[in-house]
Amino acid sequence: MSGRRFGRLPNWWSRSANGDDFLLMSLKSNDTGTGIAAMKCLLALSVLIDFHSRIAEVSLSGMEELTGLSRPMVIRGLARLEELGVVVSDKDYRTNRYELTIKSNDSYWAKVPVDTVRKRLKTISNRGIAPFTALKLYITILNLRYKDKTTVQVMHDTLRNYTGIQTNQVRHGLDVLYSSALLHLMPREDRATNEYQILGL
Repeated sequence: MSGRRFGRLPNWWSRSANGDDFLLMSLKSNDTGTGIAAMKCLLALSVLIDFHSRIAEVSLSGMEELTGLSRPMVIRGLARLEELGVVVSDKDYRTNRYELTIKSNDSYWAKVPVDTVRKRLKTISNRGIAPFTALKLYITILNLRYKDKTTVQVMHDTLRNYTGIQTNQVRHGLDVLYSSALLHLMPREDRATNEYQILGL
């Protein structure tokens, strides 16, 4: 068990000027493998970083173990995050160092459940559109959570708009998150929005 209940995921990239989520819109369904690797690496780093410096010291083997990715896919996922300016790496140390970036005018961040992600991230498959969609949805729901709440109320259309996924893919992605015990659908009388509990927060 980790000493911290939640990690810190800086999320300036979810608030671009045109209303799109810069990071998630940049990860395309024609390369799901790289997209899955990038999102798994991002979530892994968010539970590994020092809370204040936003830096994690972790080996490639450590990233493989946490994400369930092969070493080449860890390298590819981290490279994509660096390409997008979300991660800065320093390989001059014995163990690689990775910093999650912030913007000078936007230092907001999302809570990520440490123990849940450590245990469950690797259970999500590294191939296919459903896992790709699931990771986009999970990161979006983490970003939409407000203050100390552990649940998020949101419509499918909103999730689609943030992530760029097709409407008919939302349910399949959510099913992956339910089966991986990362998310729970709360019962609601009002069917206009769904309410999701982020497990582990």
